[in-house]
Amino acid sequence: MKRFLVLVFAVLAVVGLCAQGVKPLPTLHVEGKWLTDMHGNHVVLHGVMDTPSAWFNSGRWGWSYDNNGRLRCLDYFEKVFTGLETAKCTVFRLHLEPAWTNDNSYNYPIASDQPSSATGEADIRHFNPARLTTYLRTLYFPLARKAMNHGMYVVMRPPGVCPHDLKVGDYYQQYLLNVWDIVTKNDSIRKYAGQISLELANEPVNLKNKNNQTDPKALHDYFQPIVNKIRENGFTGIIWVPGTGWQSNYADYARYPVEGYNIGYAVHDYNGWYGSDDKNISNVQTATTNKIRQFHNQVPVVDNYPVIITEVDWSPAKPGSGHYNEHGEWVESNYGTWATATTSKWGKVFKGTKDHFGNISMTISGTDCLLDVPRLLNDGSVVPAFGGLEEACGKACMDWYADYYNTNWPHSDDELSSEASRTVEKLSLAGDSVSLLVGETVPLKLVATFRTGRTEDVTARAYFDTGGAEGIQLNNGLLRASRQQHVSLKAGYTDEFGNKAETEFTVASSFFLFDARYVDEAIGGSAGVYNEKNHAMRPAADGQVGWRYDIDADMSGYKYLVVKLRQAQTCDARLNIYTDAAMTQGCYTSEPFGAETLIGIDLSQACYTSGPLKGSPLNTRGVRVVSFSGSGSGYMIVSEMYLTSHADLSPMPLSAQHPRSSVQTQPVMAFTLSGQLVGRGATVGQAVQGLRPGIYVVGGKKVVINK
Repeated sequence: MKRFLVLVFAVLAVVGLCAQGVKPLPTLHVEGKWLTDMHGNHVVLHGVMDTPSAWFNSGRWGWSYDNNGRLRCLDYFEKVFTGLETAKCTVFRLHLEPAWTNDNSYNYPIASDQPSSATGEADIRHFNPARLTTYLRTLYFPLARKAMNHGMYVVMRPPGVCPHDLKVGDYYQQYLLNVWDIVTKNDSIRKYAGQISLELANEPVNLKNKNNQTDPKALHDYFQPIVNKIRENGFTGIIWVPGTGWQSNYADYARYPVEGYNIGYAVHDYNGWYGSDDKNISNVQTATTNKIRQFHNQVPVVDNYPVIITEVDWSPAKPGSGHYNEHGEWVESNYGTWATATTSKWGKVFKGTKDHFGNISMTISGTDCLLDVPRLLNDGSVVPAFGGLEEACGKACMDWYADYYNTNWPHSDDELSSEASRTVEKLSLAGDSVSLLVGETVPLKLVATFRTGRTEDVTARAYFDTGGAEGIQLNNGLLRASRQQHVSLKAGYTDEFGNKAETEFTVASSFFLFDARYVDEAIGGSAGVYNEKNHAMRPAADGQVGWRYDIDADMSGYKYLVVKLRQAQTCDARLNIYTDAAMTQGCYTSEPFGAETLIGIDLSQACYTSGPLKGSPLNTRGVRVVSFSGSGSGYMIVSEMYLTSHADLSPMPLSAQHPRSSVQTQPVMAFTLSGQLVGRGATVGQAVQGLRPGIYVVGGKKVVINK
């Protein structure tokens, strides 16, 4: 991408525009498959991962997890970060080490469903959320700030590792929701969203849907709610999403990607993965071509999103005892890395693959894999690990990082670019319309096009006008509808010069969507069958097929629920309506459909037919499940399903478009003269609150702030 620079600060001219080393760290975001700075320059990061663990840090700061240990740990990492900066590292993956967040006197309620097979760092029985809150403030963020002060972006990873088997809605998903809820409610984490990014989980292996079935939607359904929670809390930075197979399988995301803005994917790579094994490499060029093909097969998201490899290492074999890797394969003894391989074979293939795609950042699997840490602590020397062994990752990566340091680097937020490149001309929504299930939360993506043709995802800075539509909630790019309707909404973006661009789009929300991702085949029991193509359903004898709603679905504005079948059903079908998510308070169950093909349920007269509320009127303001039950054999094929108040059961038009409100939710934004967004609020006063004295552009006008 062209770099539009018309003016550079004098000090930069003096040092000859030296690459990287820009402080404070520039703000990064995602544009297409790239990490980019505020000026549209592509950025690729290189560094290490580490964890504030006495064991993993070889006791160099002691062995106690108390306040003295915390202070020694911070001092230790200050020395480490100094060495990493000298080694040209630009990113640090920070593990929120569970040794600090665990409390053996505390039993974490969410872990009550944890299987006995979850041991070691996968064991969350003693995770204490209060300790995460405390050490986020006193240890983890201070470590992140130190890393940033040494020129490194920070990728935060949650405490521990995933258990072997996951499924949508399980205890571990709730744990991750809890972790990221706490992290993104921290003011400092949100403040540095352009420098701190989040890796949602470490090494999922097997992940199935909520019915414990293999499902291409399972990855999306597991991580999308976590992304939504993070956005609801106001964190606008980059989120790195993991895959399965110890972070090697991302094929399902090609069809069901995680939605929203500033999304990338976090991948791992070791010898033997992606069809590349040091022992079988005879021709590096051929092996590289093969690995590129296999990597693309397993990580197709690399075509459309930035990727970061957050774990990779290698060193050659040497006499000694080896170990079994995560795939149960024997790994020969080496010089101290997880994987055994050589730079001249596997390492060159790895680098060739990375360079081929161009948008892959990386963190090597530990500071000790890159640097000789004892020497660094002893005399400040910054030399490669393993005695500078040519065939090990330490020497190779130090050489590579020095070369990479001069390419794809971020420019200062305050560096001036052309006014044209910052003047907005067009705003568009990814997709002209939005369809969603009532109660569902859907991330929006708004892209601004500037006068030079540069594009940028501006969702986090956009404003929305709901036009007075009831039942529509918009928060930080997340859309939710609590009723069935078809409305027109507006979104807008204001650049630093006060120029506005707006776009209009439609939102259609429905109680009954027949896309397979909305239809649950195993409500309340065993899984039945659903065919998306023709809407054919066969509920299991001890289960139901239908829809679940994330919030209370209000159907009280309609008199009838109508089901139209293409032909008479053959599965003894009935319709059920539950008003509690747990389905324990009973429900309304219709009479069998029999030979009827037009079934109208009179909601105004419906009463509970089972459970403790039996005989009382059905609460149609709080519907949580609508489902079909049957005998377990035969089918029903649904042609239409809708709510209406027409006595002849004909459909009603979706709610008319609401008159546009004159009140908009547009915030007032404050920019520096160089275009950096530094504040926002409902008023000018709120937008400039806390800013240093100077001249700013606020709401398109210059504002002078005095002492």
